[in-house]
Amino acid sequence: MKTHKIVLTTLPVECEFVNWTTPKYFTPTKINKYMPLGILSLASNLPPNYDVVILDASSEPWTIEETIRKIEEQKPDVLGISATTRRIYALNKILKGTSAKYKVVGGPHATYYSDLTLNAGADAVFVGPLADLEFSQALESRPKGVIHCKTEINQIKFPDRMLLDVNRYFPKESLLFKAINRLPMFSSIGCPNKCFFCNVQSKTVQYKNPEAVVDEMEYLVSLGSKSVHVLDDNFNVNSRHLEGIISELEKRNIHTEWSGRGQTKMNFDLTARLRATGFKRINVGIEALDDSILTFLNKNETVADVHKFCYHMNKNGIDILSYFILGTPVETGTYLKNLPVKIEELGIKHVFLNMLFPEPNTLYYESLLKGRFYSRDLWKEFMLNPTPYYEIPYPYGETKKQEIISYTNELIQYFNKQ
Repeated sequence: MKTHKIVLTTLPVECEFVNWTTPKYFTPTKINKYMPLGILSLASNLPPNYDVVILDASSEPWTIEETIRKIEEQKPDVLGISATTRRIYALNKILKGTSAKYKVVGGPHATYYSDLTLNAGADAVFVGPLADLEFSQALESRPKGVIHCKTEINQIKFPDRMLLDVNRYFPKESLLFKAINRLPMFSSIGCPNKCFFCNVQSKTVQYKNPEAVVDEMEYLVSLGSKSVHVLDDNFNVNSRHLEGIISELEKRNIHTEWSGRGQTKMNFDLTARLRATGFKRINVGIEALDDSILTFLNKNETVADVHKFCYHMNKNGIDILSYFILGTPVETGTYLKNLPVKIEELGIKHVFLNMLFPEPNTLYYESLLKGRFYSRDLWKEFMLNPTPYYEIPYPYGETKKQEIISYTNELIQYFNKQ
């Protein structure tokens, strides 16, 4: 017998703050949806006596009011919300507009802004990269306030994708490359690097056991996936972890197509074995091909590291999808002019261009405050009083912003001219 009704939801995109990082060309369409692995994991690690409903508002064209209505239709005892900072306006509206007796919030925003989230109407806020065990325990005792989470990645089961309609999450459109029925998963959480522009919260990396990683890969294939994407911040940063996954795939004689997000520094002795397991593509944040820019971005790499990485990937037939950042104050006109040819010379197959953006809680934004590019803490003001579609001013002036946007669009056309 089901004892309590629980609704777990993501937040709708309506009224989220404007972020110019990713050009519209690369922005996912409403046709392609991204499976909410965080709340799926929470649901998958609950006792069977709970009636759990998952609402993926961020993947649907729902307004804030429609999301509230769908939550209220379920009449939940407990409402759990996975929150990102860019959607804080929607979060506050939903907390105020719903009637569940126990409302809790987790996710990146909760970790940074726990007190503000409580003030907005949450009964409890779960702080930390994983909250599965603490959330399960809280359903009966219903604690209030900030809950510091210590769940470890190998203490929990991987997300049960059948709690949603998996077919709706298979990509319906292709951008840059085609991967049939691609589904994502994590083999680790956290990132040890401290890039200037990034607000990844956990700098302590937790690695999933290789057996569990490959179990999840096989599970995704059983659901119809023809391409598994490991969505870690850096799946290849730890040689022991990477070799463990490779060895487990070899032991089970698995050769399904898979890909992953990683970095340029890795154990290249593993590259040939990695490719032989079916590894097709690596997504990597190279960001720049100039050492002064890499230093500004606090990237743990040099241009020489990039060349070595590309050599080994190309040698072993692994496609490179590389992210590049434009708009740093140290880049020169000569650098921008020569960048397309430099990228082509490295054999990078897919180019994903971003603009430098002052995300909240980043070293970059803090440096802009210290440098008086902003006369006051604009993000703090926004967090205290969120407004729809807020856009932080470009720190180097609107003219410079339009120049960068224009050049970014030129490069997009250049690399996608075929």
